Amino acid sequence: METQDGYIVGVFNYCDRWCERCPLTARCRVFAAIARFDFEQDHGAMPAPEPEHRSLGAMALGQCGGDDDEHATAPPALLQVPHWDPPKLAPDAQALEDRVKALGFRLATWQPPEGTTVHEGISEALEVLGHYGIFIGAKVHRALFGLSLSDEGDGALSDASGSAKASLLAFDRLGDAWLKLVEHGAVSVAAAEPTLTELAWMTGEVERRFPQARAFVRPGLDEPVAVAMLEWQERG
Repeated sequence: METQDGYIVGVFNYCDRWCERCPLTARCRVFAAIARFDFEQDHGAMPAPEPEHRSLGAMALGQCGGDDDEHATAPPALLQVPHWDPPKLAPDAQALEDRVKALGFRLATWQPPEGTTVHEGISEALEVLGHYGIFIGAKVHRALFGLSLSDEGDGALSDASGSAKASLLAFDRLGDAWLKLVEHGAVSVAAAEPTLTELAWMTGEVERRFPQARAFVRPGLDEPVAVAMLEWQERG
């Protein structure tokens, strides 16, 4: 695990973009940049950004390739994004991405049947569906796009595997949330089956294309001992 000025280098590259639930925000340069920007905006130091510049990805690199710590400190309003036409994915890869996005949208917008009592367990599952349903399309795209560039060097393939791992973990959490809705009676077993089958197929397809993804070590996120050592060293 590499650190720079107390931040874990690249920790934001393969996270799930759920800062409110992340234990490593204090180690994330992008989160710090967003917090600083919000503070300056609240105090009139700079204008509000366009909505598309509010994401962690935009903060990190202006949506132009791979996340880069050097650009993570730049306020979004100052990022200059050049016009760039990325290569198109192969038809089978594009079909997978489209299928993932379609399922993600259905899950993110799913609501319990009328008359369902929405208690804490259901609310939590809905939050997971809403967050990861939006997340999976972008992450699968980044993985597939990186795989298409893998002949340019190991860096692209490594990044693709990291993005694929983030996608797989998101599939896992979506499946758990869907089963939680079954457990609480918001979804019947029969109604749940098609979605679980689709998630299982997508998981298998991503694992087939990225056989090393589950073993990928995400900076900080998959290194609890290294993070604990860093905390210990800083305490002196």
